[in-house]
Amino acid sequence: MQITQNLKLKQSQSLVMTPQLQQAIKLLQLNNLELTDLVNKELEENPFLENQTSEEINEKFDEETNDLNDSFESGESIKDEPNNEDFENRWDDEQSYSSFNHTPKGDSLDPGSVVEQTLSEKLSLKSILKSQADLEFSNTKDKKISDILIDYIDPSGWITVDIREISSFSGYSIKEIENVLMKMQKFDPNGVFARNLKECLSIQLANENLLTDERKMIIENLELLGSGNLKELQKKTNFKEEQLKENIKVIRLLNPKPGSKYSDDNSEIFNPDIIVSKNNGNWEVELNDSTLPKVTVNEEYVSEIEKIKCSDSDKKFITENLNSAKWLLKAIQQRNMTTLKISAEIVNQQKEFFEKGKKYLKPMVLKDVAKKINMHESTVSRVTSDKLMLTPRGVFEMKLFFSASISSTKKGETHSAESVRESLKKLISSEPVNNPLSDEMLVEKLQDEGIDLARRTVAKYRELLNIPASSVRRKIMKIQNMNI
Repeated sequence: MQITQNLKLKQSQSLVMTPQLQQAIKLLQLNNLELTDLVNKELEENPFLENQTSEEINEKFDEETNDLNDSFESGESIKDEPNNEDFENRWDDEQSYSSFNHTPKGDSLDPGSVVEQTLSEKLSLKSILKSQADLEFSNTKDKKISDILIDYIDPSGWITVDIREISSFSGYSIKEIENVLMKMQKFDPNGVFARNLKECLSIQLANENLLTDERKMIIENLELLGSGNLKELQKKTNFKEEQLKENIKVIRLLNPKPGSKYSDDNSEIFNPDIIVSKNNGNWEVELNDSTLPKVTVNEEYVSEIEKIKCSDSDKKFITENLNSAKWLLKAIQQRNMTTLKISAEIVNQQKEFFEKGKKYLKPMVLKDVAKKINMHESTVSRVTSDKLMLTPRGVFEMKLFFSASISSTKKGETHSAESVRESLKKLISSEPVNNPLSDEMLVEKLQDEGIDLARRTVAKYRELLNIPASSVRRKIMKIQNMNI
């Protein structure tokens, strides 16, 4: 037996993430408030960092932001720098790091827009309605009338002043006011600008294409329904018992006070990361400056330290902290520019949604955005996670704009998964009493609307919406009918 020795060399490659790269990736995932918390911790630990005053605006960042907005408004695709995720090689050491601020230009803000409301971190009913009115009306007269109507809306979402009274002091005719009012009654939340309860319920049903002649008759006799006198209501309408219960069920699902969720008592406090507004016909995307940290390197402190003779250990401490401060500012700037680019492309691809509403949300995946701005899909995913976007149509999670494509029965058309779920909810909410729609029947109903879905997919969406199966819904309906 002979024993031999061999020496072999093997070359391989592996990806090693530096601490700086790890931090940069972490910053991408943080929303504005989480980023502020991280910066506050760094301010406590790093002597070279200090808070920046609101007056100290970084001109370089403003210029980059303006270039971004110009590209967005002109429809040009925004290209990222090469080596998108190699943050270590992205920045020149000679680049200025002394200050960084994200305050958008005040000139670009419409005083009556939602942006102004954001600064107080509270969404109001009037701000939401004003934003929709700005999108709906183009001529000056209609805008003025809409402003008057919004001023006279109460917290419940109703108009509290008679149209004739508005006409007498404003100088506009009743017909002109009525025409604007009819358009505003289609705004979100559904049912706003009603003048009484009957009109509020009718508006909601009409906007959902659920206002039948039967339900009109019930609403006309709403006093009987409110008092629980169902026998008299049945006599008035001449409906069968089952027919009456079916229509009452749909009416009881409506909200008599559509504006209540925006009232002062019930308002949620929102901290959006991105603000989308329409100015002079162009959509603008800005970072919410009120929730972003403003931090800089204390240059005076740096210059004073450089004059002092230090030991090797002190020099090491100074060098490490100064480099850490520089890197943090650079990483934050990169994070914010990346967030702006991705947000601008989302708005660019979903313009119909911002112009017309949720029904027009297009199917879109991470790849669609990443390809346009030359970034990796993982970067888009990190940026859009746990971040909120304030728009004239309300506050939405950025992930909402990404939805799978659902095939249509009509050639060449597709539907977003979000719009399909909305259609599914509507079908189930209006299903007959004691005869809930099975998943197979829902498939057929959706096909009639041009949506092609398998039964298992319908079942999956139904479960995601926390809607029980038809057998369970039937039992629930029986209990409800007993209580009527």
